[in-house]
Amino acid sequence: MRKISHAVVFATAAMVLSSCSSSANKPATSSTVILKSTTTGDGIPLVYPTGTPQITSRITIFPPGAETPLHRHPTPLYAYILEGELTLLAEGQPVRHVKAGEAFMETAQWHVGRNDGNTPIKLLSVYAGSTELPLSELASEHKH
Repeated sequence: MRKISHAVVFATAAMVLSSCSSSANKPATSSTVILKSTTTGDGIPLVYPTGTPQITSRITIFPPGAETPLHRHPTPLYAYILEGELTLLAEGQPVRHVKAGEAFMETAQWHVGRNDGNTPIKLLSVYAGSTELPLSELASEHKH
């Protein structure tokens, strides 16, 4: 066993105490879990795509009366409503209304999103995808 000098121990202890007391004067950060999910919005287990992983985030603005074309997402999609209220219509599911401050996992089914309100919607979308896949597939491009 090596002997450690008392001066080194005291100096180390003084630095630790000094850093603790200086950080005690700073405001603490906090965090809140908004959503934790192992499934898509319609209960299908999440499956990450193969290939080169790619995270994409974007903000979409829906003016009053706007509606997306019929589409679906080939990768897991997390969404958070920053402003407004979004109406979601998906095949075989009840109509959903998601308001500002709420998060959701997007459905894996064909769906549309629309703004039935009088104010714009601001939607943050985060896609857990890959470089080989598109963010969305339009029904008009899909061959049945």
